[in-house]
Amino acid sequence: MKLTRKELYDLVWSEPMTTICKKFGISDNGLRKHCKLMNIPTPHNGYWAKLQYGKEVKKTPLPNDYEGKKQDVNLKEIDPSEAIVKIEKPVNMQTLREQEISEGDMSCFIVPEVLYAKDPIIIDTKEKLRIGRDEDNTYLKNNPYKSKIKETLNIYVDTKSIDRALCIFSTVIKALRARGHNIKINNNETYAIIAEEEIKINITERRKIIPDNKLRATAYCGELHFNITYGYSKLSYGDTACTKLEDKIVTIIAKLELIAEDIKEERIREEQKRIEREEEKRRQREFDEKKKTELKNFQALFTMAERLYKANIIRDYISAYEKHLIERGIEDGTILSELEWAKEKADWLDPFISKPDKYLDYYNKESITRSECPNQNSYYRSDSQELYSDNYWIRPWWKKK
Repeated sequence: MKLTRKELYDLVWSEPMTTICKKFGISDNGLRKHCKLMNIPTPHNGYWAKLQYGKEVKKTPLPNDYEGKKQDVNLKEIDPSEAIVKIEKPVNMQTLREQEISEGDMSCFIVPEVLYAKDPIIIDTKEKLRIGRDEDNTYLKNNPYKSKIKETLNIYVDTKSIDRALCIFSTVIKALRARGHNIKINNNETYAIIAEEEIKINITERRKIIPDNKLRATAYCGELHFNITYGYSKLSYGDTACTKLEDKIVTIIAKLELIAEDIKEERIREEQKRIEREEEKRRQREFDEKKKTELKNFQALFTMAERLYKANIIRDYISAYEKHLIERGIEDGTILSELEWAKEKADWLDPFISKPDKYLDYYNKESITRSECPNQNSYYRSDSQELYSDNYWIRPWWKKK
């Protein structure tokens, strides 16, 4: 693919250099050489990070005073399928992020040898540590600046290591801000603010047991550690026999950014799970309400069906009674009057008719029609005889003649 100077400028400002290098199978240094030969400015350190998190960024315009001979460049785009085949090892996100950071201006990642305290946070922290540690210094105790000290950084080191620890912390703060992030101090805890995620950080100095001390007392040994705490996890970067903490600023910043991304992704996953749980609860509530409604409707249906069934039982009984009278040739006005009364009660019980009744409307139809199991000898009990003695429908057939 042949690109003009303007096209290459638009390309390097459209996506990160690492992405372009993968797409065209060219090294980062090779692409930067092309840009340098054609006087094409490239994005500064932290440009893409600031752009990603909505920070204000400034795009360097393409210089018009270019008079070089190189006016275009040939880049061969790699087939994505071929690029996949070439990958043998899993991508190390930490390494990639460190490479991406190293592409920009590295001046803010270099820890100075001498502390030049300009940031109010650094000044306050230094004064607080000096006042708290130097108990015999009357000047520091009476220092008028003491009353102006606000919340300070989390640093737990020996007096001799204060300046070094502040130099490291100051560099971390500068690097974070250069990458579009910030620092926050709340309730004596220090947090790196990355993509609105808060990650607790501090610097400590390792203590070791003093040799030949019977009380096994400990003393600071000069070995500093930068600690990162997130959730239930803790990560520490410190001095080793071969490296110093000052050489690990890029690694620390890269790790903080990756942790913030992981926290945000985990938060999104947890929020999605919460939404799914709430949705499941909502569906369960709807199902439970539907169950109650279905049961209520079925009971109402069954009640109406039962009423009709009982009303038809009464009608069948009346029909059999009338047939019996015809077969016996019985014609009695009282009996016919009782049968008409019974037909009206059946119409009162029938859910399709529900004929009003002056007396029975005061009762619940289900309660008074519920079947009971009377004692088979109830007719011979004195109380039963007294209860049913005047009831036309209870009297035996031979007493109805």
